Amino acid sequence: MRICLISAVLVLWGSLLPAQDSLRHESSWKQYASLGGANASNLNGPFAYYRLNRRTTFTFHDLRFFAYGFEKNSFIYLRYKSSNKKLNFPRLYTFSTISYRKNTRAGVNLQYHFNQGGGWFIKDYRSGHLNLEVGHAFDMSDYLNENQKTSYLKGGIYWDHDTEIFSSKIEVEYFYQISDLNLNNLTRTQLVAELNFPLVKDLSININYELEAYGESKNSAINSTTIALNWRKSLGWKL
Repeated sequence: MRICLISAVLVLWGSLLPAQDSLRHESSWKQYASLGGANASNLNGPFAYYRLNRRTTFTFHDLRFFAYGFEKNSFIYLRYKSSNKKLNFPRLYTFSTISYRKNTRAGVNLQYHFNQGGGWFIKDYRSGHLNLEVGHAFDMSDYLNENQKTSYLKGGIYWDHDTEIFSSKIEVEYFYQISDLNLNNLTRTQLVAELNFPLVKDLSININYELEAYGESKNSAINSTTIALNWRKSLGWKL
């Protein structure tokens, strides 16, 4: 747990340090909030989401929180991610991610997760971007009531695309367990697909699909769909 706290402090402290381009390309933080409903396995429940985001030419900071519930099951996710592009190679960047998760449907009552590595913008164009990430990850969790630290190799591909009618996002992450295997192999694939349809200024309809698949777990495919009213607004912060 001490390692977890130290990692969290270092990541958050790094996000507050002056970025390479922050003095030349100031950009305020933006906030997003959603309220709606979620569905999974013919169960319905409430859904809430909140996000803080800041992008500049060379930096990215993103804090997300969302939660939903189905009768006796719940999903809670808090994540902070930061990344920095390289001045001489702007298509390359480094990243760090720290998160806390609870997903009782997948047997996860509490999980601390940290990953870091490098990324590459395969394609960066006016209406979006496609990027690839590789790195190392570990989590401290009680998967299936086992208290342990588990290490992974992480790979991910991410595609953001905007049109005049909607914006879309697809994220696929794969975590391959490299620490000693116990009774359960925690290698997993996580998929997020999102559509956002603008309504009026600062308001939109958001449709989100998530899949969490464990190759050898008894809960091999946990998925959910959410539909929510989304609101966004710029903040005056210049940190």
